[in-house]
Amino acid sequence: ECLLLRSVLRTVLLLIICFASAFGADASPRRIVSLSPVGTEILFALGQGRNIVGVTNFCDYPPEALKKPKVGDFAALNFEMLVAGNVDLLVAQDIHKQFVPQLKQLNIPYIILEQETVAGVYSSIAALGRVCGAEKRAAALTGSIKKEIAAVVSKVQTLSRPQVVLCVSRELTETQINSFYAAGSKTFYNELIELAGGKNALVSGASAYPHVASEGLMKINPDVIIDLVGDKKFYHSKDSVDLDKVFNKKYLTEQWLRSAKVKATASGHVSILTGTLYLRPGPRMGTIVRDFARAVHSEVKW
Repeated sequence: ECLLLRSVLRTVLLLIICFASAFGADASPRRIVSLSPVGTEILFALGQGRNIVGVTNFCDYPPEALKKPKVGDFAALNFEMLVAGNVDLLVAQDIHKQFVPQLKQLNIPYIILEQETVAGVYSSIAALGRVCGAEKRAAALTGSIKKEIAAVVSKVQTLSRPQVVLCVSRELTETQINSFYAAGSKTFYNELIELAGGKNALVSGASAYPHVASEGLMKINPDVIIDLVGDKKFYHSKDSVDLDKVFNKKYLTEQWLRSAKVKATASGHVSILTGTLYLRPGPRMGTIVRDFARAVHSEVKW
């Protein structure tokens, strides 16, 4: 089993797929718990919403997911609940690999989705489609995503490639931005930036999401800044804050303009993207690439 697990990990496709031996060849799960917001979205896209019996507090798309029973935070597992609920498929992501021994011991069928590359997302959709007996839907979904991305690529492939800094996390309540975390070259964001017609300005370094100070931003001097600020319903602060003010795009943009003087701020090429959509490489990946392309190539008529 260890040799098999290492082999699967080396493929960088689906990390682990495990089914209970009680399943027949044509059986498909009817009691699914999803600990992955991306997995939840894929399941609904594959027509499996009726079979989902539990999701995390962070599974907010599609809107129907909000009506499903909550099983808590996606970072933890309640094994007693899984066993007592007769769960016949657990959909998880790489953060849950640490729980594989317990899942095997309890004979809980699971699948861990890979979402660090575009190809990995396609493979995850295909594998979940096979598990749920929805291969045709999975193929159609993947085809739709590829078509959306191809439409963007066709518009930007002959254009110049601006240097892009993609901010994935920062303090939103400060007057100006002193530091932030950005997407490095070892992330799926790097691939999406390339597809959107840009070039990741952070191509060196060992960290997937390096911490960048204002001095570092000035040294990088990007042409474009894309700021992913998430969704206000999931924002937490130790201080009492006015979330409507904090998540106002003008307010967030002005923070960048008051900070390091770089080409992006001087030319006004700062894009604020709100919502959990941009944090989840899944069925709406084509939309992410399109919106990145709009930020990178504002001169194009979209």
